[in-house]
Amino acid sequence: MKDVFSIGEFSKLFKIDVQTLRYYDSIDLMVPAFRDSTTGYRSYRFDQVYQFAKIRYLRQLGCSLDQIRDCVHARDIGTSMQVLREQSEQLRKQWEHLIKIDSVIQRKLSFVEQSLASLEIGFMGVKTFPERYYIPIGSEETLYASEEFYFYPTLVFYCGEEKIFGSYLHDWSEQELRDGRTRSIRFETIPAGDYFCAYHTGPYHLMHETFERMRTNAGELVLGSVPLDMNIIDQFVERDSNKYITEVQIPILG
Repeated sequence: MKDVFSIGEFSKLFKIDVQTLRYYDSIDLMVPAFRDSTTGYRSYRFDQVYQFAKIRYLRQLGCSLDQIRDCVHARDIGTSMQVLREQSEQLRKQWEHLIKIDSVIQRKLSFVEQSLASLEIGFMGVKTFPERYYIPIGSEETLYASEEFYFYPTLVFYCGEEKIFGSYLHDWSEQELRDGRTRSIRFETIPAGDYFCAYHTGPYHLMHETFERMRTNAGELVLGSVPLDMNIIDQFVERDSNKYITEVQIPILG
């Protein structure tokens, strides 16, 4: 192994670009051992390989450049160990957050896949549902600022001209509901019972046409005044609003 490396040789050794080494020099993170007074060319001693390996190691762990600088310039092992402890704690929090997001994504996929598996576009009839749970969001003015809107299947209650939104808790277990209450997540329930159901295909602004068609074909059934829509194919998985699919559920009274 050589005793001295040019900046180009050093960059090839670690498979990084020269600009990164120049930047590290400018922020006093990895200063070359030699600098030609005439040309300004940088050169590195062999033993600086170990220092840069440490920098690469800490970058792989996701440490910030400020953390790495503190660690590299530390004169005692305690500082380096503290940086590693802090980064470990940060990574663990990120991991837990990502696991939660992945769980939500899997629930969303499960809801869409199960709904599509039993989908009959022309169906119109009675379905019986158990008690179901959702997180209330509110009006459309508050919808897009809600984190739950982006992760859970969307449901909509049509109260006349007003739309009230919620996030459907698909397949949540009793334990998950108990844990949610412990974390002060506010749930509301969709009552168990019989619902007159049909599918709406297309944009949401045409939804009232489906409501009217359902009430016309309900026969002697007495239907409630507030239809419930479950978005199956929506803007999160389909660009063309003409391909949206929504299940409409209207409670049957009596």
